[in-house]
Amino acid sequence: MKTFPRRQELQALVRYYRRLQNEHHRAAPESAARRRIEDKLLDVRQQFDRVLEEWVPEEELRRAWQEHIHSRAPEPDGPPEIRPLVFAGRSDVTGSVVEIRGKQAEELEVTVDGAPIERIDADEDFSITVPPARYRLNDNEFLEVFTASPEALQALAEFPGIERQSPPWEYAAELLADGLIDTNFALAPRGRRALATMGAVR
Repeated sequence: MKTFPRRQELQALVRYYRRLQNEHHRAAPESAARRRIEDKLLDVRQQFDRVLEEWVPEEELRRAWQEHIHSRAPEPDGPPEIRPLVFAGRSDVTGSVVEIRGKQAEELEVTVDGAPIERIDADEDFSITVPPARYRLNDNEFLEVFTASPEALQALAEFPGIERQSPPWEYAAELLADGLIDTNFALAPRGRRALATMGAVR
């Protein structure tokens, strides 16, 4: 996945909710059509609440979106889209950090210390699940590092430790940004390497 446009997801749900509200106002009272629209409104609200709960960790921003859909308050500016990492590494020689993310359909973008350096073929093998992963750029070798917080990594390592345990959604945004999970909370190859590094392979 190249990007996860969280704000656009919320915008789309709000637009659909508003359209259903308009249809609901026009539908005849007590009609079957009005009841069907009410069911759709409930479904959209539940989906909206789920996106907020799972992908917007900032409480103030969640409140602002709730006020936007409930009370037509101004639309919040965030949250920004997430561009998951495919690889991040640090050079022991220079201390520089390389980050590799999806760019186009068959391209990955390579940045060093935040500056775009090159694009590489997406066939470059970052699908390994056994650490350590390395990336060589010119004469520099970058050893993989992980940017998610220790708390997020620990929560990922402990899931699923209990049958029917809910994923630790409070860490979902940072785990996705670090390229450790997908939007369904399934482990990505980089996530498997992170857990193996911690000694928590599953």
